[in-house]
Parts: sequence; C-alpha cells; structure tokens
Amino acid sequence: MAETGLLDGLRVVDLGAGMAPALVAKYLADAGAAVSRVAPAGGDPFAAHYPAYDVWHRGAAAADESALEALLADADVCVIGGEDHPALVRRSDAAAIAARFSRLVVLDITQGPAGCDLAAGPSTELLAQIRTGLVWEQRPDRPIVNGFEPASYGAAMHGIIGILAALYEREGSGRGQLVTTSLFEGSLVWIAGYWARLEKPTPAADFVIPCGVSPLVFRAKDGVFVHIVIGGAGSKYGMYKALEIDDPSATPESNSMPQPGGSARNFFGDYDLLAEHVAKKDSKDLLEAIWALGLPAEPILAPGLCWDDAQIARNGIIVTDPDGTRHVGLPFLFEIVPDGAPKTPAAGAIRPLDGVRIVDCGAFVAGPLAGSFLADLGAEVIKVEAKAGDPNRAIFKSYATANRGKKGIAVDLKAPDGRAIVDRICASADVVMNNFRPGVSARLGVDPASLRALKADLIVLESPAYGSAGPLALKSGFDMVMQAWCGHEAKAAGKGNDPLWNRTNLVDVHGGMLGAVAMLTALVHRARTGNGVSLESPLVNAGIFGLSELVQRPDGRFEGAAALGGSLRGYHPAEALYEAKDQWVAIVARGDTAALALRDRLGLALDDDVASWGDAAENAIAAAVAGHAAADLVALLVPGGVWVEICDDDKEQRILTDPVLLARGTVRAATHPKFGVINELAALVGFSRSQAGTDRSAPMIGESTREILAGQGFDEAQVADLLERGVVLEPRG
Repeated sequence: MAETGLLDGLRVVDLGAGMAPALVAKYLADAGAAVSRVAPAGGDPFAAHYPAYDVWHRGAAAADESALEALLADADVCVIGGEDHPALVRRSDAAAIAARFSRLVVLDITQGPAGCDLAAGPSTELLAQIRTGLVWEQRPDRPIVNGFEPASYGAAMHGIIGILAALYEREGSGRGQLVTTSLFEGSLVWIAGYWARLEKPTPAADFVIPCGVSPLVFRAKDGVFVHIVIGGAGSKYGMYKALEIDDPSATPESNSMPQPGGSARNFFGDYDLLAEHVAKKDSKDLLEAIWALGLPAEPILAPGLCWDDAQIARNGIIVTDPDGTRHVGLPFLFEIVPDGAPKTPAAGAIRPLDGVRIVDCGAFVAGPLAGSFLADLGAEVIKVEAKAGDPNRAIFKSYATANRGKKGIAVDLKAPDGRAIVDRICASADVVMNNFRPGVSARLGVDPASLRALKADLIVLESPAYGSAGPLALKSGFDMVMQAWCGHEAKAAGKGNDPLWNRTNLVDVHGGMLGAVAMLTALVHRARTGNGVSLESPLVNAGIFGLSELVQRPDGRFEGAAALGGSLRGYHPAEALYEAKDQWVAIVARGDTAALALRDRLGLALDDDVASWGDAAENAIAAAVAGHAAADLVALLVPGGVWVEICDDDKEQRILTDPVLLARGTVRAATHPKFGVINELAALVGFSRSQAGTDRSAPMIGESTREILAGQGFDEAQVADLLERGVVLEPRG
C-alpha cells in the first residue's frame, strides 16, 4: 500500500545474538528504521546455526565495537541479549547503556525474569520450552519439542511490543528506558489460553482442548493430506454434504463443537467416518467441494510452498532481494493518511499507553488478543460485540486471555441507534480494530473509509483471514487450516511422520501479537507525524511470518525451517529431549566442544563430525541416558559444559503461583464476578520506569455498558431507554 516506512528516521543499534534479537532488528529495519549491527567480539556462532541469519541482518549496516559509543549517542533503540552459546559471553551492560543515554530505549532479552528460580540458567529455545512446561502441552504420555520455535518468536514479538510502547511513551516524557523480556516469557504466550487457576471453577470454565486429541487431518485418495474444520452451526451438515456422507442426524443447524468429556479420537468429529470418506476423493476435488460451501479446509503443504500463491503475492509479505533471495518481510500492509501535526502523548504516564483508547470489534482469538496486549500496556480497550456475544465465550480460558483488561459493551449493531453508539465510541478513539470477513466491516460502518469520515487521524486495523482483497479473500480461515497451508504441520511432524497440528493455536497467537505490533507501530508513527494509518494484518500472513527462519535462495532451494527428527525429541541429537531412568531431561550440548564432551562422558563411540550425527547417534545417546537417573546426569554432564534440565510436568500451577512472576506482572491475579480470583498469564514484557499489567478481568457481556455510555455523554434516561428497547445489554454471565 505504501513505500514510506512507518518508522522512518529511527536509528537502531543491534548488539544481540541469536534468533529473537535478529527478528526484532529485522522487523524494525523492514518498518523503516536504520539499523547498525555490531556483532559479538570473536564472531557470532549463530551465523552457522541459522541458515537465515545472513538474511535477517541484511537490512543492517555493519559497524565495529569502537564506534559503539557514537552510535548509541545518536540512536533511539538498542537491542541486547538473546540466546546463550558456550562460544559467547552474554552482554551484561544493558542497564548501564540505558543509564548513560537518557533518551535511548534499550531492549534486553535476558535469561529470564530476575530472581525467578524457574527461569534460571542458560537460555536456549529448548531450555525455555522445558522451563515453562510447553513440551508437555501436546501429548499426554510424553514431552515433545514444539517445532515452531515458540520461545524465540514469543520473545521477539514481545521485545518489539516493548520497544514500540517505550518509544510511544518517550514522545510524551522525552525519556527512554530499559525494556526486558526473555525466551522463558516468550514461551509462555503460546499456552496462555489454556492456563488459568480459578478460585471458583466450574467444569465448563475449566474446559480446554485436551492434550492428544485427533485433529481432522486425513490422507486423500491421491496421497495428499488435508486438514478440515467442523465447528459452528451448519458446518457438520455442510462437510457431510461435501464428503457425500449419508447421515440423517446431520441437519442444516447441527454443529460439531468440541465438548467436555469427548473421546480424544472423536473430539472434533467422527474421525473414522470422516477418514473413510476423505480417502475416497482426490484432494483437489474434495477441497473445491468444501470451499464451495464456504467451509474451512486446506491441503497440508511443506514450508514455503504457499509463497507463490497469488493471494500471498497480493499480501506483500514475501520479499525478493536484488540477488534473487526470497524471504519473509513486513507482515502487514499499511496506508498512511497525512493529517498535519504530531500527536504527542501527555507526559507523566504511569503505563506506556495511558490515554490511548482502542475500540475492539473483533471476535474469536487472533483479533481480540491484539487488544489484550495493549490493555496490559495501559490502553483503554473497549470491546464492542453483538448482543449474541463473542463465540469464543464458549471456551472461557481462551476468551479470558484474548480479552483481559478490557471494558465491554454489547450493542445491536444492525439497529440505527446501535450503529450511532458505535460511531460515537469510534470517534473518540485512537485505534479501531476488527477481524471480520471482507465486506462485513463496511456493512457495519467500521471500515477505514467510514471511520476516516468520523476522525481523520484514526488508526484502523483490519485482520481478515486471507486478506481484504485477492483470489482467496472470501475463503473461511481458522488457525488449524493456516497451520496446514503455511507449512507448520509438515514442519512439526518430524521426519517420516504424518502431519502434526499444534494444540497451542500458534497462528492465532502470532496473529494477535502481530496485530499489537501493527497498532503500536502506527501509534508511534502518528505520535511523530500526526498521520492516521490504515493497517491490514491477515491471519495467513501471521502463519507465514511464524516461519521467518525460511529463505529461498536464487537457485530456488529453500533453507531453514528444518523438520524435527522422527522421534520429536529435537532437531539434532546433541540438543534434544531424552528419557532418563526416572524422568525426562533436556540435554543441550551446543557447539562441537560440548557435543564431544557429551559423547565422551556417556562413553559413546560417535563420529568427531558432530554435524553428521543422525538417528543412530540419537538412539545411542538415548540408550546411555536411560541408564542414569536425572540427577546423576546433571552431575556427570554439567561439569563438561553440557547443559541439562530436568523436565518436570507440573509447571502450570508452579508458574501461576510463583511470587516473583506475580510481582513482575508475568502472572496476575484478577477478580472475576463469577469465578473469583483468577491467576493467569499476563504481561510478558517489563519496563524500568513504566508499569505494565491490569487487574481488570475479561468482561462479562455488557459489563461496562452503563460506564461506556455515560462516558460518551448519554444521560441516565437515555441509557434506560436504550436498555429497554434492547439496543444495548446490561451484564449477564
């Protein structure tokens, strides 16, 4: 939509090491900032670890440590920290740099929240998944590695969110500050919709999708795997029609929504019946029949195979460099609407976004989740929903995560008086967001053109499934089919295995984080220029962005985004999960020196060429580890430079009640009118000056109706009239 970057004029110094800081710096460069890269003294070992490392840093100008002070004096942002490696000494000067340069925003991706024993020790992707318990969130019988680098992506996204929030606050205060997050906190974001500790639980409120359920992934007649979704009213009837299943019980109104107590195999539908009928059809014919009925389904593709689709070209997320290298670029589209003078935030904000009002018209997960991240940062977020309510309310923990910290009003959006109320609220806002299908926002009057008529400098975010225009724009899209089409299910499967859906709804969570990043980027731009911004962040772009480690070389070869090993223990035998005599452990032997120490201390006859280790080496290590107790392995291996972490499966309750994490705001205790005190995951980024977090629970439907209407100038008689006529609703459970 535009060539001018939203962050033009900002200067960034990149001192980070590893995947997460590289993604932070790349995003800032893609958004228009000028990045200077000072690599670690003695070289960066991650340059050989990640095939995309050179591409991630292409937007940066190389600089020497001798120029660092001059660069920092002229910079707006400095990025420090990241992953640990035996060949690196982690920088510990983030606070000192922030103290020397008062306007500088410094991001430090640390080893973990200070003082938290659960996050202590060297920081790597695998160790973060262990320490948070994320490895136990897929299968009920054993831990497996999540094959989408959740800790690294989560830390990168929250690092960007923290930087942008601090930059926005700086426009009012004139002061920078230290921003911190970690791979540990990055790993937590993916499971937030499943974890909550309710004081007064009910079976319905505690319900989440269990580990080990069978997604509707099937092999078609031509050998192609497809992922289909059956959920809302009429979807079962439609899917049975497409599959030519004769079942009189499937009526046009019937659904197949997951229910508590359902069997793991048939959780999403009659698995064996569906598999039988999918196997009778070629994938192309089957998918076309499903799409013709407006239902979600996609073939399961390898990473990168969707890049050449015309819809992805329209969405602009894949970039081709002058040398022909292709890679993931800016994940959203934007259009700048010039509107005069900068909009400087007020000084004295306690939280970075104090004074910002956001109207959230979204539903389900990805759209609303973006608003919850900004509510954590101090924004007043008003959830506007139809009187029937957000369908995601049916799964309380998911709804609570995506809507924490918000006020709520329920409005008859089809009534003229209801539309007028929404217009009035939007006209008072800084940002309006939705994740409707194309065309719906225009019918409701919350599309960019309609909103711009109300207020010229509004920031408007739309997050459709595939895009607001293009050949796939009208297709139905959910997390599951995005995981399939974008390559996540093929990557996570492990070599030789059938595709694997990730239970964490990883594309939805990526979508929420990227929506927050897009809004914050636009807020910083508006504060500096006065311009309004229209944003489009399709869910499919989030799925593709979550594979930013993939690049395509000029000769057409894809590199990066390697598949897990067939055992799902890890990507390489020297950095993987193993079952000891008494419990599971993670062994991380990074670099040849540590890997050979692992070999020698276990008494194994493995090749000196560590890169060549494969299944045979993994099996040999597994057999040796099985003969030791976990504590004995720690005593044996750690002195040799091998990192070992015991893989406990009790992390949910330990994390949700950890006093350090509660004090930091990583976990918060909010009071809900129905369920009492709820301990839940919250702000996954911290600030040295600003506060983060909120004690407001997710709103019950219509919870803030009177408060919001009064704030818009409606008197008591007008509110009573609107309630009596059913234009708005008062609270109900």
